[in-house]
Amino acid sequence: MSSKVIVFDFDKTLTEKDTLFGFYKSVAGSERMFFAKKIILITAGVLYKIGLIKNRTLKGIGFFLYLKGKKIEDLEIAAKEYSKKIELNAIYKNYFQKKEGDKWIISASPEIYLKYVFPNEKIAGTQLSYDGGTVKGLKLNMFGEEKRKFMTENGISKIDELYTDSMSDKPLMDISEKVFLVKRESVIENI
Repeated sequence: MSSKVIVFDFDKTLTEKDTLFGFYKSVAGSERMFFAKKIILITAGVLYKIGLIKNRTLKGIGFFLYLKGKKIEDLEIAAKEYSKKIELNAIYKNYFQKKEGDKWIISASPEIYLKYVFPNEKIAGTQLSYDGGTVKGLKLNMFGEEKRKFMTENGISKIDELYTDSMSDKPLMDISEKVFLVKRESVIENI
């Protein structure tokens, strides 16, 4: 008999808040540079919310502002350090750690720090592209349909349980037997 497939989102599912801004801040350099770039990124966020740009464009702008041109080695060191600051919530302790089966963490957050948060787990996250040892931009935005595409490319056409905080995971919901919506460390079954 095959193992149950259990999938967890990361930000606001296994954590209390989004972790990407914290990562940007950890690699931005000065507080002044972080703040100046944050204004641009917030403006792009508003454009995303009103539907004028797509999530991939928003993520690409963030990567361009904060990560482009960074050396791979420096970014790996920053990611490892940043991963130590990420606090996992009660959903991680009470659900993820206690579940038995083929567990995955699939997130729009960058894989570069997710791999340090979960060194012994199956993860899939947003990926950077590199050129000559430095960050070029966004390679893969693990968001929406990309999450389902990743699962099917890995031979998984059905998920037994999905834990998420967001309707952006609708493509995964469509192939899930049970969906659990996570809101502030509470779980609502079968939304």
